[in-house]
Amino acid sequence: MIVKMFVLTGFFSLYQTKNVFMPNLPLGEYRLVIDKVYPCASMKNHPINYNLYLSKKTSSIKELKGNITYLIPLDDTLTLDANLASWGLTGGWIPNSYIVIKKKACSSIKNLFGNAWFAFIKDFNIPVDNCPLPLGTYISSGLDLKKLEDNNFPKVYFYGKYRLTVRLKNVEDKVVGCYVAEFNLIRPWEKPI
Repeated sequence: MIVKMFVLTGFFSLYQTKNVFMPNLPLGEYRLVIDKVYPCASMKNHPINYNLYLSKKTSSIKELKGNITYLIPLDDTLTLDANLASWGLTGGWIPNSYIVIKKKACSSIKNLFGNAWFAFIKDFNIPVDNCPLPLGTYISSGLDLKKLEDNNFPKVYFYGKYRLTVRLKNVEDKVVGCYVAEFNLIRPWEKPI
């Protein structure tokens, strides 16, 4: 009798579990997992210099640390040129997965970053939160990457590994600042690798 009761209890407890549907679609809402942030290879003597890196605070918290130097102000006379490369199935980066070229670089970055802009400004101790960002060197002791998720990027995209190269260009179309970020877009229920 006791055995039958345990079997029935086990059966009904399994029967009433919530069936969670987790489709394996190629695109959808995603979680952003940043793997690397580094300056472009061509970063020599540019007036806007990004010396950023990632650091693990705990096993589940990554921080963005480093400094940014503006020898010219980040303003709307610059052009934002961002190129997203995807990781190919046979290996190697395939450029031009997504391209953004916008005049008024500072306002465009502020718009794309959304609320993450204010977290970035606060953590790097930049004295103003509007464009233009003034000359100077701004240092961060650690910006939690979760704060960067509150942005205005497209909310649905293809899952996978990506490399974003951001170039800031002046009116003569010369690069004045450049940095690279490598990241993964994963399904909301997946765990980062």
